[in-house]
This record gives sequence, C-alpha cells and structure tokens, in this order.
Amino acid sequence: MAKTADYASIMKDIESGKFAPIYLLYGDESYFIDRITNLLLDRVLTEEEKDFNLTQMYGADITNLGDVVSTCRRYPMMSEYQLVILREAQMLKQNAELTKYEQLEAYTAHPLPSTVFVMTMIGKKPDSRQKWIKQIQEAGGVVFESARIPEYKLKEFLPGFLSATGLQFDDKAIQMLVDFIGSDLSRLTSELEKLKITLTGTRVTADMIASHIGISKEFNSYELVSAVAARDFRKCELIRRYFAQNPRANPIQITISVLFTFFTNVMLAHYAQDKSINGLMREIGLNYPQAKDVSSAMKIYNAWKAMQNIALLRDYDARQKGARGVVVPDDEALQELLYKLMH
Repeated sequence: MAKTADYASIMKDIESGKFAPIYLLYGDESYFIDRITNLLLDRVLTEEEKDFNLTQMYGADITNLGDVVSTCRRYPMMSEYQLVILREAQMLKQNAELTKYEQLEAYTAHPLPSTVFVMTMIGKKPDSRQKWIKQIQEAGGVVFESARIPEYKLKEFLPGFLSATGLQFDDKAIQMLVDFIGSDLSRLTSELEKLKITLTGTRVTADMIASHIGISKEFNSYELVSAVAARDFRKCELIRRYFAQNPRANPIQITISVLFTFFTNVMLAHYAQDKSINGLMREIGLNYPQAKDVSSAMKIYNAWKAMQNIALLRDYDARQKGARGVVVPDDEALQELLYKLMH
C-alpha cells in the first residue's frame, strides 16, 4: 500500500531502523530532503560497511539509467544492506533515453530487500501518474514531497523548528529571522550553526541576531511598527528605503499584516480596563515589546484613528492583490500608506 508518511514519521522510522526499500524525495525545500538523506547515511550502514556498500551518484553525471538499476540489483558485502543514493535526479541529461524514467520500472516493481535506494529531485515534481512512482508506493517505498513553508505559516512553524536547536529565542529575534531569511530553511540552519559557535548561553536576542547573522535590527517589520507607533517619520522612511532595496525579503503583504495586527491591538487597548503595560500584556495577550509599542501609540492614535487605519490597511491589502484595479509598485504603495497612517 502507499506510504503517506510525513517528515516526522519518516525520520522516526529511520531512527528506529525501519528502512523502506526506495525513497523518492522531491520538492522545492531541500532542507527536509537533505535531513532524510543524511539520516539514512548515518543509520543504514556503519562506517566500515560504507566502504563496499555505499554508492552515491549525481543526476548530471548519469549517462545510462540502466547503470543505476544494475547498481541497485547488487547484493551487499558483509552487511545487511547496501545504500544507493541518486542525488538531484532532476539534472539527468536531457535526452530521449535518460528522461524516460520508465526504465526504472523493472526495478521499482520488484526492489531488492537488501538495497535501500534513495532518489532526490530538487525543485521538480514528478508526474505521480507514472507507473514507476505507483510501483514505489505499492512496494512499501516512501514518496515524499518537501514543500517550502509558506511565508504566512513561518511564525507558527519556526518556534518548534528552533526549539530543536536547544536555544531560546526572543519573539523579536524570531520575527527578524522571518523578515530577513524567510522560508529558506537551509540558509537558516547554516546561519544558526554559526550563531551557536559564538554563544556562551542558550538565550538568543534580536541584538545577537543582528550582530552574528548580519541582520540590521533597525530594518525589519518589528522596528517599522515601533517607528510608526512613535510617529518617527525619518526612521519609517529609512526602513521603507531598505525594504525597497530588498523586496523579496520584505513583501508588502507581510508588512501590511504586521501593521494591521498592531493597529488592531491599539484599538483594543483603548477599551481595555487596565491600560498599563502589564494590563495590556494580560488583557490583550501581548509580550512586553508589543505592549510597550501599543502603550506609546495610544498617546498618538486615538481609538477612531486606529479604526480608520485598520480600514486603510484592509484597502491597501486588497489593492496590492489586484482587487481595486491597477496595482502600483509595492514601494510606492508603502510610501503612500505610511504617510496616511501617521497623518
């Protein structure tokens, strides 16, 4: 039957020594593919067994898919398993013979129990209707799509991901990672490994992120909110210019979402029974930096202005998604939006 295991289940099975005969790992997010492949490299064979029973091939170097099949059909030497890894199969040379994955059907229909065959395809999604893929599933193999984490799910995903590092991240530090690294988990992992080398404790603050990962803590959505809260026109303009130079890392939809949440909290704060910072933390569920910004903003933006700004943000969100006719450049829209929010 088809195996529809998710990433965590696949890793758990490998950890416990339950190996599938074939792993087809594909998708846009190389991080999960690399993690599964590396764990198989660590668990299937001992270091001594790897000398005779580990074969790694790269799609760009393959001239005959029959060679891959022949390798998979070999029996292990002085080991329970042999491990065959075909990396980046999407790079198979573009000729009529090599792009006919049906050549694998003779093997995927009857895989050798003593072979663990791993095939990775980065940035490509194979046609699931093809016979050889169905055969992998029917043979008890694993077909796993490694999809990128959508930007809007990153803040929900990252705390669990980061907890595995053994470090404790402040909310602002997490937001900075979201703003400046985004969903590139491979890059994020690399940057965090560098960070761990320099740390003396386990707590990670925004200042540490700015210092060790090279992200300017002045130019992210948290600091934009603080600048808007204080009606600091100069700082807002500096951040806007930085966003314009780094549009992929700072999409306007994310900026609008953060500002929408902020002004919603300002409006709620005006109707809170306890308007102290501790009261706002308790009644609205804010952390200290958020409550501090909201408390400052209440002196500048009354409840009516906060409500107007919420409506304004809804309108700009719809406009930039094409629901109001012509979409203007994001930088131009953000400049206009910030002016209107603070006037």
